[in-house]
Amino acid sequence: MEGANLSRGTEFELLGLTRDPWLQKLLFVVFLGMYTFTLLGNLVMFLLIHVSAMLHTPMYSLLKSLSFLDFCYSSTVVPQTLVNFLAKRKVITYLGCVVQMFFYAGFATSECYLIAAMACDRYAAVCNPLLYPIAMSPTVCASLIVGSYGAGFLNSLIHTSCIFSLKFCGTHVVTHFFCDGPPILSLSCVDTSLCEILLFIFAGFNLLSCTLTILVSYLLILITILRMNSAQGRFKAFSTCASHFTAVCLFYGTTLFMYLRPRSSYSLTQDRTVAVIYTVVIPLLNPLIYSLRNKDVKEALRKVWERKIME
Repeated sequence: MEGANLSRGTEFELLGLTRDPWLQKLLFVVFLGMYTFTLLGNLVMFLLIHVSAMLHTPMYSLLKSLSFLDFCYSSTVVPQTLVNFLAKRKVITYLGCVVQMFFYAGFATSECYLIAAMACDRYAAVCNPLLYPIAMSPTVCASLIVGSYGAGFLNSLIHTSCIFSLKFCGTHVVTHFFCDGPPILSLSCVDTSLCEILLFIFAGFNLLSCTLTILVSYLLILITILRMNSAQGRFKAFSTCASHFTAVCLFYGTTLFMYLRPRSSYSLTQDRTVAVIYTVVIPLLNPLIYSLRNKDVKEALRKVWERKIME
């Protein structure tokens, strides 16, 4: 009923990516294939690092955590999206929407901080190789991982509690394919300026602080590489950072575009396209980025495969 508050028992209707039935079936097949490879790729990377002694280093401990985050991050959004592709009513319960937003925002922000921590790891490895075992000791590495999760889920708790403390009136159609902050805010019938300011401040702080950490780390890495006399040393240093830098560009490029904009510049089609990239495509690409260009990973995979065959 128009003007009635949405209670905690109310369902939200998700607009989804398209209304075309044929296109929905096609997207179901595409998303299912991508999600399957995302789960397999990140699970293989996680288990490979876990069982391979040669990969028990700080860099791969961080990468192992990244694989776990991508596994969980994608799983908060894609399964519900797959169900809705085939469902006549594309709905999610009030509680389901709260849970989805909390975990999605928590895993996404944790990944933001973890990627910044990986840049610090690359800085320590390239710029201070002799001090690297001390600078990135197991204790430091564990602290960076725990800190990333702590910052991520604290941020998520603040955002989710702020948004769902609002009153929602009238239409309950979410103009997205999952419960994200800006589309849910647009359903409120009360002043949302405080939540929008909090969203902008926290998202801005998270993204800009992490981006600044990455930029400073890579600037110092670049200076160190340019000072190297050996061409082979420069190539090795560049190749060490290439995979991480590619992942940085993909993740931060889409996230900065998505959240650090005024509300007036939101475009439904554009936002949903970008959301597909950072919720579906990036978790799929990360295991490929870090494995195809990484000799250590390929060597560890070969040894594990040979050991399994011999058994």
